[in-house]
Amino acid sequence: MTSQLKEIDYLKTWAVFFLCATIGGFVVGAVVGGVLGGALGAVGASAQTIRFLSGGAGFVASLPISYLCFRFAVTRFLVPKVTGQTSQTGAEALKQAA
Repeated sequence: MTSQLKEIDYLKTWAVFFLCATIGGFVVGAVVGGVLGGALGAVGASAQTIRFLSGGAGFVASLPISYLCFRFAVTRFLVPKVTGQTSQTGAEALKQAA
């Protein structure tokens, strides 16, 4: 009989995704926001404009990090188990057909 995904598998995958996306998104967002804020400050933009544009740019820059972390977590923790289930099921079907 094949092993099925358990709730702990989903929880572990989500925890890795959450931690990687939060930390990675924060770092990338802070760097992009800080660089843009410094550049806008150098050209004399108002503090309100700097906050708005830097925050928005930091958020947009963190979106690809979230996607990459999601792919990493799913590929690392869920795909091998699903692939293993599929190949085991196929092998069992071939044995039964013979």
